[in-house]
Amino acid sequence: MDEVRRPGRPRDAARDEAILDATREVLLRDGYAGLSMEKVAATARVGKPTIYRRWSSKATLVGDAVLHSFLTAVPGIRLPGQHITDGPAQQLTAWFRAYAEWVGDPRHAAMILALTAAAAESPHDAESLYRHHTRAQHEALVSCLRAGVTSGEFRADADLEAVADALIGSVLYQLLTRTSSASPHRTEHLLDVLLAGLRTTDR
Repeated sequence: MDEVRRPGRPRDAARDEAILDATREVLLRDGYAGLSMEKVAATARVGKPTIYRRWSSKATLVGDAVLHSFLTAVPGIRLPGQHITDGPAQQLTAWFRAYAEWVGDPRHAAMILALTAAAAESPHDAESLYRHHTRAQHEALVSCLRAGVTSGEFRADADLEAVADALIGSVLYQLLTRTSSASPHRTEHLLDVLLAGLRTTDR
C-alpha cells in the first residue's frame, strides 16, 4: 500500500514481518501518538531507510500492521465463483462473529484505535487506508450479500451497501464509544436482526 518501490534486490519477507511485528509492539506499548519510525526501526533492528523504502508514512505502516493481524485471525468472505460449501448467511455469520471477537480483544482494540487515529491525522492517509483496508472488506461483504440475493436467500430490494456498513460499523461503534451495553450477546442480537430483515419471506 502506497509503498515506495525502487530497483534493486527483491524485498525480504522476513524483514517485512519483523517490521510489522515491531510496529504492533510499539503501538501496544506507546500508542499511536508515541509511535515513530525511529522506535519501530530500533525494535525491528533495521535502519529507518529500510522502513521508508517499504512504507511512505507512519499511517500506512500502521495500516499494514493492523491489516496483517486481522487477516490472520478473521476468515475471509469468499467471492462468487469460488467453491463455497456454506451459504451466504452462514459465511456472514462466521465472518461477523470472528470480526467481533477479534475487535473485542484488548490488544486488537488498541490497534484499531491506532488505525482510527492514523486516518484522522491526514485526509490523504485516510483515503489510502480506506482503499487498502476497509474497502476490500466492504466489497467482499457486498459480494457475499449479492450471492445471497442471486440464490434467493436474501431479498432483492435490500440495500446491500447499507447492510455491509452496518456489519462493519456496529462493532467499531461499540469499540469507539466503549458503551457498557457492548457485549457478545448484543453483537449476536444485531446479527440476528440484520439477517431476519434480509431473508426472503418464503424462508
